[in-house]
Amino acid sequence: MKIKHMGTFLIAILLMGCASSGNKVTLTVQNPGTTDRENQMAEVPWNEVEAKLGVAADKNLIVTDGEGTQLPWQIVTDDTGNEAIIFPVSLEAGEAQTFRITKGESAEFEPLVYGRLVPERKDDFTWENNRTAFRVYGPALKATGEISNGMDFWAKRTESLIIDKWYREDLAGTASYHKDHGEGLDFYKVGRTLGLGMTAPVDHDTLCLGDNFITAEIIDNGPLRLSFRLTYEPYRVGERTVTETRIISLDAYSLFNKVTNIFEAETRELTLATGIVMDMSKTSATFGDKEGIIAYETPGTETDGTIYTAAIHPAGFESVRVLDGHYAGLNKYQPGKRYTYYAGGGWSKAGFNSFEEWTQFVKSEKEKIDQPLKIEIQ
Repeated sequence: MKIKHMGTFLIAILLMGCASSGNKVTLTVQNPGTTDRENQMAEVPWNEVEAKLGVAADKNLIVTDGEGTQLPWQIVTDDTGNEAIIFPVSLEAGEAQTFRITKGESAEFEPLVYGRLVPERKDDFTWENNRTAFRVYGPALKATGEISNGMDFWAKRTESLIIDKWYREDLAGTASYHKDHGEGLDFYKVGRTLGLGMTAPVDHDTLCLGDNFITAEIIDNGPLRLSFRLTYEPYRVGERTVTETRIISLDAYSLFNKVTNIFEAETRELTLATGIVMDMSKTSATFGDKEGIIAYETPGTETDGTIYTAAIHPAGFESVRVLDGHYAGLNKYQPGKRYTYYAGGGWSKAGFNSFEEWTQFVKSEKEKIDQPLKIEIQ
């Protein structure tokens, strides 16, 4: 009789263990690199988490660190439709920490990213996080004769989200965002160029630029990642017609956008150039290597400061050179494939004291890309 009761007791314990494991997921996240990482997004495939928790993606969740402190999180979707859960982690070089995902009512967290179409400013699409901001130009601006598919950079030195405020004040005539009122300003010049780190096909040493985007669709809308898709009208590259799609995403805390281009054309191969517009009237510092970094120091002023720019291609560049007024990294490309790289900038009034300091930062960013966080689900 005692044996029977003992068997029932053991079965109950096992059932309790199964129920418990179904209520939480334990993760070990390790920084495999040689530099510390602060607030980098850990990204875990959602289907693996869901298999452990047995809940749908729209259910309430709580993410905690090893001390039980709640962390912000977000379910994101990549351009192929796969879902993942992301949350920020800070790890010293080589360090590993434990995190948990459980069912429950999460605390509320302020959004750290934001972006939208701005019809009141001729269809800009502008986006930001708590450290930086960018914009690209839409169809209403093209209708005025101003054509550009480059990326603009807004220098920012506040963690506040400022897009709506800057546009509102600028359009009302109370404060131009082309002047620094304590939060930053827009003084980056794009024009008919790639601006900061966009990509275009090359034909006989000539960049072939598209026009302003025609549609913008938000894919992920915070609080930690803003992702959107841009489409463009077909344009000519030599004797060929090319169609272009861009998917751009920006994580909280990051100075770099992840950019994925897809070019369609009736040819087996294109040459692509990821370029940063240069001021050819002035001599400025550059850094480039075939390992996958191009960086350029935009000539600044004492009043506004200096913008530092860069693009990072994880697989490297076949060549790096000045091309059509751009500092560019070039690669061969098979149409229809995804061409993914990173582009962003820093500012001398927001943490970077020299171009050398900026290039060291860019090198550490490439290490993060080359050596992603190692995540083990227990």
